[in-house]
Amino acid sequence: MDLPKVPVVYALKRNAKRAKTALDEAGFLDKNFRMVPAEADPNTIALPVTKSFVMNNFLEEILIGEGQQFCPFSTKVMGNHLATTNRNLRTNLTTVQQAILHTIGALSDRVLDITDEDVIQSTLKRFEDLGPTIYPSKLEIFGDDRTVVVPPSAFDGEEFWRCMESLVAGDESSMGTDERERIRNGFWKDLSDFHGSSRIARRGTIDPESSVRHSGHRLVYPYQGIPHETGPGSPGWIRVVEQGIKQSFDMTRVMFSRGNISEKIRFGNLVREGEDILDMYAGIGYYTLPAIILGRARGVVACEWNGHAIYALRYNVDDNKVTDRVTIVEGDCRRSAQEKNLVDMFDRVSLGLLPSSEGGWKTAVQALKNETGGWLHIHANVPNSEKDTWTMWTCKSLLDICRQVGRPDDWVVLCSHVENVKSFAPTVSHFVADIFVGPPALHSRSNELSGSCNAGVLLKTECIPCSADVLIPSCALSPTGPLSQSWMM
Repeated sequence: MDLPKVPVVYALKRNAKRAKTALDEAGFLDKNFRMVPAEADPNTIALPVTKSFVMNNFLEEILIGEGQQFCPFSTKVMGNHLATTNRNLRTNLTTVQQAILHTIGALSDRVLDITDEDVIQSTLKRFEDLGPTIYPSKLEIFGDDRTVVVPPSAFDGEEFWRCMESLVAGDESSMGTDERERIRNGFWKDLSDFHGSSRIARRGTIDPESSVRHSGHRLVYPYQGIPHETGPGSPGWIRVVEQGIKQSFDMTRVMFSRGNISEKIRFGNLVREGEDILDMYAGIGYYTLPAIILGRARGVVACEWNGHAIYALRYNVDDNKVTDRVTIVEGDCRRSAQEKNLVDMFDRVSLGLLPSSEGGWKTAVQALKNETGGWLHIHANVPNSEKDTWTMWTCKSLLDICRQVGRPDDWVVLCSHVENVKSFAPTVSHFVADIFVGPPALHSRSNELSGSCNAGVLLKTECIPCSADVLIPSCALSPTGPLSQSWMM
């Protein structure tokens, strides 16, 4: 999907705030859009300006050029441009409510006074009675082009469309196929317009048995289903900018979680300048890009086996201008690590695979530098009640792996922090354990380790050793358990 461009002016990063203030005071700042890094130079900022912009002597001192480029909508913009031109609609209604009322009013063959309070309330109540899963009060806005994402069951099913069609035509039983299609297309268009968008997608789920974790999203409007084509300019292609990091992908083929943004930033801030990073489950660059851009890593080896994710990863590495510091390795990271001899090379390893990355732990331990060890950041979906059990068991498992692969006998395994990223289910959360594996003298908290402790969990100032009888959590991989997928083993 082509992203629309707007008039912009450019300023160096150090002058961006000053330029924004000057443009605002002169009445030239277009507040409908956000300022972003310039497409040609990330050290330059693009500031959206109105069509009436005129350069003056003061602005010439702080601006270095003019042009056009894509800028995301401002978070203050509700995208409800129809409400400003359609005075018959009440602006205190939600965008979903306004879209429904506009569709009914615009397509109805009957006289329906949608300016009447009683008519509005009685009409909307019919939809509210369908329940929040079919009639949600608000929707997710996703990506720089403000794609509307509706829940899996929203505005779907026989009950919803029967309600809509009866309000438009009165007698839906006599309605032909073309008329039904006109009503449905009219509603989707209005829903899109009232959110300031040009595209609607329906949220899908990810098959836990899928080793490549394909997206379950499907397009609803104007394209329906999964497009045959992919890549920049295709109906499913979308861009999301987080912390100045550009991430583009095909939403109908590749998964993306907005709930992980805080963890991406946290990981990027944990990385130290000059480190060598291994990202074992890179996807489109969720943690690869923060490691390079926020953490200033010397280099990242990014492993991925989903072909669509690899395509997006290559695009994003190039789009963020970090190709010289990212090496992409295709295929199963456990095999490719052996084939590429990715051993004794890395200061830090990201294992961002859900529901479990246990199958890659041996590869991760072998990848750490032999003299200094390093950090493993292990993601997992864990029952909340088993968080401590999982942490202890993970440390003990890693210590056993150290012995199996011949790591020095004095190496320690120590978990210094467990981050709760987000809720996955009512009783299950996405956790990330930050675990140091290596010589005790090189750990920043090594003075708190006892001489006999070679694996443990650091809680405040006390290291609790992992004993031989550590309990096994229910989220551990097991040939007969719920996480028994062979591709993870």
